[in-house]
Amino acid sequence: MSACIRDGIMHKNELRTLDLGENGISDDGIAAIAQGLKTHVRLHMLFIDNNDITEKGAAAVAECLKNKQDLRVLNLDNNTIGPNGAQLIAEQLKNNFGLSKLYCDNNEIGEEGCEAIAKSMEMMDSLKKICLENNNIRDRGAIALAKCLEENDTLLSVYLENNNIGRDGAVALGEMFSNKFKLSKLNINSNPVGDEGFKSIANGLTEIETLRNFTMADCGLTQASIPYLSKCL
Repeated sequence: MSACIRDGIMHKNELRTLDLGENGISDDGIAAIAQGLKTHVRLHMLFIDNNDITEKGAAAVAECLKNKQDLRVLNLDNNTIGPNGAQLIAEQLKNNFGLSKLYCDNNEIGEEGCEAIAKSMEMMDSLKKICLENNNIRDRGAIALAKCLEENDTLLSVYLENNNIGRDGAVALGEMFSNKFKLSKLNINSNPVGDEGFKSIANGLTEIETLRNFTMADCGLTQASIPYLSKCL
C-alpha cells in the first residue's frame, strides 16, 4: 500500500496538505512515502502522527524535509522517534523559517531531543504553537527551550505536560514567558515545579493579557502559591 501511495504522491505536483495520521504505516511505509514527497517543495502541512515511526523512519522524514521551506505544520505526535530521530528532524527544520506549528507529543525525545528541536526554533520567526508533551525533557530540555525561544514574539500556545520539569526548568520558562505578550494557551500539567517554580512562571505571566487557557494541575503546589496565582490571573 505504501508503494502505491508513494507513486501516487509523486504525480501530485500541487499537493499542499497530506494527512496520514493514525494508520500504523511504520518505518518502511513512511520511508516509501517520504521518497514520494521529495519533489513536493510547496507542501504546507504534513500529518504523520500515530504511525509507529521510530528513529529509522524519522531519518526518512528528515531526508524529505530538506527542501520543504514552505512547510507550516508538522505533526509527529504519538510515534517513538527518540532523541536521535528528533535530532535528525531538527537538523532539517533549521532551514525552515516559516514553520508555525510543531506537534511532537509522546515521542520519547528526552533532554537531547528537546535541545535539538529547541535549537532549530531559534530562527523560526513565525512559530505559534509547540506541543512536546510526554517526552521527559526534564529541566535541561525546558531550559534549552526557554533560551532558544527568548526572542520569539509570535508564540501563542505551549504544551509541556508530563515532562518531569522541576524548579530550574520552571524558572527558565517563567523568564521566557515574561515577553510573550501574545501567549494565549499554556499547559504545564503534571510537572514537579513546586511553589518556587510556580512563582517564576506566575511572575512571567503577570503582564500577559491574552492568556485564555492556563493549566498546571498536579504540579506540587501548596497554599504558598496562592498569592502568585492571584497575581498572574
